[in-house]
Amino acid sequence: MNDSTDSLNPSPSNSLGETLHHLKLSGVFYCKSDLRGSWGISLPSMPGTSIFHIITSGSCLIEYEKQVIELKVGDFIFIPKGQGHIFRSDSKAKTPDLFDLPRNQISHNYETMELGNDDGKEKTTMLCGVVRLEHPSAELIINSMPNMIYLESSKSSFTSWMNHTVRLISVEAEQTQIGGETILTRLADILVIQALRYWINNDADAKRGWLFALKDERIGKSLSLIHTNPGRQWTIESLGKEIGMSRTAFATRFTKLVGEPMLQYLTKWRMNLAVMRLKDGEKVTPELIEQLGYKSESAFRRTFKKVTGKNTSEFKFC
Repeated sequence: MNDSTDSLNPSPSNSLGETLHHLKLSGVFYCKSDLRGSWGISLPSMPGTSIFHIITSGSCLIEYEKQVIELKVGDFIFIPKGQGHIFRSDSKAKTPDLFDLPRNQISHNYETMELGNDDGKEKTTMLCGVVRLEHPSAELIINSMPNMIYLESSKSSFTSWMNHTVRLISVEAEQTQIGGETILTRLADILVIQALRYWINNDADAKRGWLFALKDERIGKSLSLIHTNPGRQWTIESLGKEIGMSRTAFATRFTKLVGEPMLQYLTKWRMNLAVMRLKDGEKVTPELIEQLGYKSESAFRRTFKKVTGKNTSEFKFC
């Protein structure tokens, strides 16, 4: 836990940056597909994951929630909540389930796929990733996002450096060197978080709710204080004082921007941190309980059960 003066006095411009900094990806999986002629793929829903696709050559159609979008080279699609969707070369192509199609397993987290027949038309190459965003802030960010983010290469400054990152991912994924999965994960971190940052800075949907609250000069500071010092015995009055607001004004503005009362948010944040740390292999110790702001194990376990609906023993290292 960081008790430095800087951490207790975060600037509003840093609140969102700190949140993105703590995000990490796990359960990363990639598939590079070379697609020719007439082809189609149906991706089933994958709850608890986020999915991204990048077109590195050629073009195709994506069908999602009654939308049909033509994707071209450099276009980036991000589906935060992992809903099912369809890719195909044309509107008449059949779309078998992804897991019914033959794939080549290159490594534990990387596969390649070749589909369709070479009819002389331009080949479409697509890189897909299925990831889990880990950290208590991840769920809040994902819930703030639309069901699909489409970054069109011709209209996005995101494209130039993204293409370099994609090339690095493709090269690393095709090799089986020691540490390859770690490098892939870090590159995916960069790719997905940069996409999130671009969306946050450019989309109207990011200018409301929890993300908007992070940008607010005072409420953003209060959220950062909670995030960096979850074990402190925060009250509405003490946190309001830290950011220069009266108790009533702070409580009202916090609830309005964040969507729930400050103390409720604090409790949920602590319990989500507990879940993350238990999944990382930590035990329920006096140190853990104190770092999350509780004075007794019974109070911690009672709150944990109430918020998560499960006992701590149900969250194992994964």
